[in-house]
Amino acid sequence: MAPPLEAEYDNSFINKSNDTVTDLKWQKMFPSCVADVDQSSNFMTRAIFVVFSTILSRRKVLPDDYFAKNHITEKLKCSSLNFKNPEALNISQLLRVAGNAVKMGYLKELALVITEHEGDVDAIEVYSIKFHYFENGGVAATLNTTVDNNDLSPMEKLAALDYTGTPAVRDQLVMLVRSVIYLCEKVFTESLPKEFDANFRVDYTDSAPVNFRIDGFFDSSTFYTLPNEIQSATLGHLRPGHHAALVDCSSIYITDTYAAELSLKAHTDKVADKLGYSSDGLLYKSFSSDPNVSITSNGAVKNDSTVESLANSLAKNTTLTPMPAKSARAKDSSVRAAPYSKRTRK
Repeated sequence: MAPPLEAEYDNSFINKSNDTVTDLKWQKMFPSCVADVDQSSNFMTRAIFVVFSTILSRRKVLPDDYFAKNHITEKLKCSSLNFKNPEALNISQLLRVAGNAVKMGYLKELALVITEHEGDVDAIEVYSIKFHYFENGGVAATLNTTVDNNDLSPMEKLAALDYTGTPAVRDQLVMLVRSVIYLCEKVFTESLPKEFDANFRVDYTDSAPVNFRIDGFFDSSTFYTLPNEIQSATLGHLRPGHHAALVDCSSIYITDTYAAELSLKAHTDKVADKLGYSSDGLLYKSFSSDPNVSITSNGAVKNDSTVESLANSLAKNTTLTPMPAKSARAKDSSVRAAPYSKRTRK
């Protein structure tokens, strides 16, 4: 049994506010209100932990004894890294210090990168959280009204989102976690190879000092590329008071972006209906999920061919099914990185 993921938040200042989540399970992990800058930062740190715990567990990057059951809300359980497992605790601490970089406004992207072999420049699967920071008290950017909303990237749409309250943020996290689970169980065509390598990678914002480093990460010239034909899917977004984050996955095991995102939308709509949450406004890249806009494909989705920066390696021993990876072209880049760790299943 894992120790409780309880966070010591001072919620006294929001006792009279309507912008709260009163769910006791939620309050053990997250602030009751995520409107101000400190609570928004605290939420992002905890959300990073929950999202990557779910990915590592459901994609079977790490074995079952690295995880324990916890709750996000009274209605939703999650698998989280077990602090009683020393190696799982180390990964948890790495994610926590990455969260500290979000508080400082220095983390642009945090990604879990999976390659077929140690040292490969070509990734076969990437889970990425990209961050946006709101200035002027969390006020969203104003979009150019002459541009078709369907032509905007998910990150551009994210920058224009207003904060609409803690209950909405709770719903966003619930839908995100359920999307990760559905992706791993229903969308992927294959399991990961029997032998693969996985590590976290980071990219910093322009405002980060040149010598800034997250603990456990250091400089390297290592980089990787994604195959040109690789498909991807948006898994969800988060928009607390002063921050925003977009989570997506690129994988050689996703057959088609549009089909994957349509399937994910149908699933989250069903989950929202069942649990009494909202799935409106998810920022899919291949179509608009705005309930006032009919769903039409945006056409082929162009993916970045590189994801910058490497980070600390994960613990050893995972169990998965062999699947050959596709080749990709390398692209030179200078990034900040940490060493790889081979992981195979016994």
